[in-house]
Amino acid sequence: MKTSRLASIASVATIACLCGSASADAFFGDVGSSASQTGATYSGTLAYEFVSASLGELTITLTNDTPNSVGGYLTAVAFRFDTLDNSAWTSLISTTASGLTNTGSVNGAPYGTFAGGIGTGGQFEGGGKPSNGIAPGASATFVWAIHASDAALLNESSFLDATNSPGLVARFRGLSNGGSDKVPGLAIPAPASLALAGFAGLISSRRRRSN
Repeated sequence: MKTSRLASIASVATIACLCGSASADAFFGDVGSSASQTGATYSGTLAYEFVSASLGELTITLTNDTPNSVGGYLTAVAFRFDTLDNSAWTSLISTTASGLTNTGSVNGAPYGTFAGGIGTGGQFEGGGKPSNGIAPGASATFVWAIHASDAALLNESSFLDATNSPGLVARFRGLSNGGSDKVPGLAIPAPASLALAGFAGLISSRRRRSN
């Protein structure tokens, strides 16, 4: 299990290094700190680009890495960000996932209140079995416009390493056991990403030789 998780983290880091934006930061679900300890998890990349004046653009790509045996859908994600502008706001301008829409300000209890996010029907919470969301093994990309007077000063760390951590949390619903979960995200520092990728490759190579 530990080897599998390490390999998953390393693969996300590798994708982050190979994708078009060199500034994209990789992150993964902190399963050990999840609200319900179901085993639901995810990974992804986050990139921020200053556009002009008080406008920036945030792109988040998410992959639902939850095992099929756990099932369910990733039905929402929420993020907070460090900004000097208390009136800052976000608007979803592009998404590849149907059924997931902008939520605005999000109550991400027990992890606090978040600046924005997406969810099924525009909700982070909600009960019952979901009909939309990101299924295990699937991915989706979301692009937000970030309106803040200090947009030029923001970067990827402003969203992943917010003062009131965690900076990002995902919600899962409709799991095989009928339950749900909320899983905070952890950023993967660039130097550690490369080390993990090399270490995971070494482990994989040794496993192949032992088989």
